[in-house]
Amino acid sequence: MPLGQYETTEWLLNDSEALEILLTSGDVDDDKWKEAIDILVKIIRQDPSAKSGLKLKLAIAIGLTFSTDVISMADGSSIDAIKRYQNYAAWADEGVLFEPFYSLNAWQMRYVVGSWAKDEELVWARANVLDDFRDPNKIGSVTHSMVEYNLYNDDGISVQDAGYYYGKPVTLEWIHTIGGVCGAISKFGSGMAQAFGIPALPVGQPGHCAFIWLRNGTEWHLDNDISGWGESTTHTGIQYSWKMQAPFFALMNEAQKNPEMYRLSEKMRCLATSFVEPKYKFRLLERAGSICPQNYALWHELSKVLTEYPVDRIVLQTTLVSYVQEEEKARKVRKNVAFKKMVTASTPQNAIVIAEGGSEWASAEQEAWVQIDLGGPCSINELNIHWWGTSYSNDYDVYAEIDSVFVKVLSRDNEVREDSYYNPWGELPGWDGKTNKVRFEMRQGNLDPWYGKYYFGIRQIVIMGTEHAVSDFITFSLPIQSSNVEGVSALADGNPDTYWSGLKKKSWVSIPLDMLCALDYITLDWHKGIQGKQKVNYMVGGKVYSESKRGKFTAVSLEGIAGNVYITLVKSKKYEINEIGAHGYCYSLNDILKIKAKKGFKDLTLSYNEYLIEDIFLIIENIDVTK
Repeated sequence: MPLGQYETTEWLLNDSEALEILLTSGDVDDDKWKEAIDILVKIIRQDPSAKSGLKLKLAIAIGLTFSTDVISMADGSSIDAIKRYQNYAAWADEGVLFEPFYSLNAWQMRYVVGSWAKDEELVWARANVLDDFRDPNKIGSVTHSMVEYNLYNDDGISVQDAGYYYGKPVTLEWIHTIGGVCGAISKFGSGMAQAFGIPALPVGQPGHCAFIWLRNGTEWHLDNDISGWGESTTHTGIQYSWKMQAPFFALMNEAQKNPEMYRLSEKMRCLATSFVEPKYKFRLLERAGSICPQNYALWHELSKVLTEYPVDRIVLQTTLVSYVQEEEKARKVRKNVAFKKMVTASTPQNAIVIAEGGSEWASAEQEAWVQIDLGGPCSINELNIHWWGTSYSNDYDVYAEIDSVFVKVLSRDNEVREDSYYNPWGELPGWDGKTNKVRFEMRQGNLDPWYGKYYFGIRQIVIMGTEHAVSDFITFSLPIQSSNVEGVSALADGNPDTYWSGLKKKSWVSIPLDMLCALDYITLDWHKGIQGKQKVNYMVGGKVYSESKRGKFTAVSLEGIAGNVYITLVKSKKYEINEIGAHGYCYSLNDILKIKAKKGFKDLTLSYNEYLIEDIFLIIENIDVTK
C-alpha cells in the first residue's frame, strides 16, 4: 500500500542518512529543493523500498536532477522523472547495467539518470552497442566507431541546416544512422555510457562540444576533446556544483569518494557560516578542510572569515604550523632535484628529456654544453649521467652555481663509468655548497653508430640531493618586545650606531616574526662584546617549539620553525646589543594555505588538477587579513 505524503515527508526529515545524502549530493538550480523533495517523496510513496540502499541513492539522484526539467534531445519534450526512476530501478534489478553502477553514490548517479536520451533510446543503446565496447572502460569511446563525422548528410544538406536530420527526432539510433559533427558525437557517447549506468555529460569547448564520462565508474575521462580540461564547461541544461568548469566534476568526485568525511565537512561549514561565534569560525573551517580537502566550498568560506574577522595570531600559528613542518620535512628528503627542472643546452632540441628521461638528447656539435636550473638552492650528494648509445664525452667539466658564481666542481676524472658499450651510466660524487644550477661543458665526443653525426648524447641526468628554501635576512616587521622597552626598536633598525640596553641581570627580548618562519640561525651584534650568557628559544603560539640553545653567542646555529624568537639574557649586570638578526625563510599566511590546498590533490600533474589548484590559489591570493 503506498505511503501517504505526510508520512513519507516525516520519514525523510527523521532519517539522518537519507537527509544527509540529499543535502550533500550536489547543488540544484535556482535552489529548487522543494521540487527535489516533492519528487523524492512521490517516488518513495510508490516504492517504499527506495528508503535505503541503491534505490535510495537512485531516488535522490532523480529528485535532485529532475527538480529542473530534463529535456529530451530527440524531440524537446520533458522526460518523466518517475518513469526514469522506475526504469533504472528495474534495469538495476535485471542486471543489465555495468557493475560500477551499483557502487555509484547519489551525486554520480545524477549524471546517469539525467540522460537526454529517452528511456527507449537507452534500451536501443544496450541492444546495439558494438561488442568490443561493452565494457565500462570503453563504453564512452564507442561513439567514435558508431557515429560518422559528417558535415553533410547523404542528400548534401548541411549539418547547420534544420533539415539535416530530415525533420525526424534526433534519437541515438538516428544519430548513428545519419552521423553528425562534434555535438552529435559527444551526445551519443554520453547517452551510450548512461544506458549502461556510467555517468557522462557533454561539455562545451570554444567552438566545439566534447564530453566527459566516468570511466570504469572511478575516473572522469575527457573525450572527443580538442581544448583540454581548462577550456571545458558544463553544457547548458545540465546541473553542476560549485562552478561550471568541467574540472569541478573531477574535484567533487574526489570529495564524494569518502562520503562520511565530505558530509562531516559540510556540517562543519554550515556551523561556521551561520551558528558559531566569529572567534571559532577559522578553526572550524580549517579543521573541516583537513577532514575533506576537496570540499571547494570551504575555501570561499575560509577566505571570507579571514578577511572579515580578525583571527588571533597565536591561533593561526598553532593551527597552521603542522603544514610548515611537513613542507620543510618534505623539502629535506633526498631525491632527484633535477627531475622536471628547466634545461638549456647548446643544441636546444629535446633538451627537456635530460631532466625527465624516457628518450634522448643528442648534439652534432664537437663541443657542447647542458645546463640544469634546479629552481633553488640544493645540497648535492651524487650525480649520475645516463649516456646515449656510444656518444659519451671523454673530456668534460661540471660547474655549479654557488652564491651566484659558477665554480668547477667535477670533471671526467671523477666519473665511474659503467662497463657497457651502449647507454652506460656514469656516477660522480657530490660537492659542498648550496647549488642553484649545474652546467656540463663537454668535449671529445664519439659519433653515434646509427646516424654517424651525433658526438654527444644523454638519456637523463639524475642529481640526488636535498632542496633548501631561499634563505634571507629576515627583517622583523612587527614590534619587538623586551624587558626594557626604551630603545628596543634599535634591535631591528639596521643602524649600526644605535643599540638597546638591558638593564636587569635577567633580561629578555621577544621578536615576533611574519607568521611562521623556517630559521637557520640567529645573529647577535653586540655593542661592546658578548655580555653574560644567552638562551635562544623558537616559539610557536606562545610555546617553545624547538630545542633551546644556551651559551655565549654572536651567532646561534639553530634550525627550526618559529613564529617568535625569545632570547633570555643572564649572568651580566647589563646587556648592550646593536642588532639581532635572523636568517631563514618565512611563510606568509597565503603561502601556508597554498601548501594546505595542494595536499588535497594526489597528482598535481593531471591537467584538471592543475586548473583546480590555480583556481584555489586565486581565492587564497585574494585573502586580505589587513582589513
